[in-house]
Amino acid sequence: MKSLFLNLSFLAVFILTAVILSGPGAAWASGSNIAVVNMQKIISTSHQGKKAGVELKALIGQYRAKLLTMKKEIASIQANLKNNGSIMSASEKAKKTKEFETDISKFSSEEKHIQGIVSQKRFELLKGIVKKADSIIAVIAKENGYTLVINRVSVVYMVNSINITDEVLRRMNLK
Repeated sequence: MKSLFLNLSFLAVFILTAVILSGPGAAWASGSNIAVVNMQKIISTSHQGKKAGVELKALIGQYRAKLLTMKKEIASIQANLKNNGSIMSASEKAKKTKEFETDISKFSSEEKHIQGIVSQKRFELLKGIVKKADSIIAVIAKENGYTLVINRVSVVYMVNSINITDEVLRRMNLK
């Protein structure tokens, strides 16, 4: 995603520089053939994006409960060691300490595993939304003669008339 963003940013700067260096031309006289779209807004406010957000929150909630349970078990063992460690036999204390360290290791491993699952799910959901948005953007670009559509994140200044975000959102939410 970062690579795509960097490539698009570089392309936008390159094209804008070429246009500026070539001076005013027929394209500027008749209007811009460049459009801007806010992909973040599309992802967060489209029906598909909101649905994906709910799905991700549910998945995160499910795993958060599992991690919280593991954390409580670790805290219980830690409290037991702290409160009763001085009266435990050496072998019992060693056993509890080993159990504590093992549980911490399991927790860390499970946390990384869950982060991977959530990241993969987020990627899958965003991939579908971006794919749909891209196809709608392509249709709008062809209809309006845009030769370049840039993500709003890489734009320093624009006139609002070249912003097609609301039109993309409208069409996404129709389907």
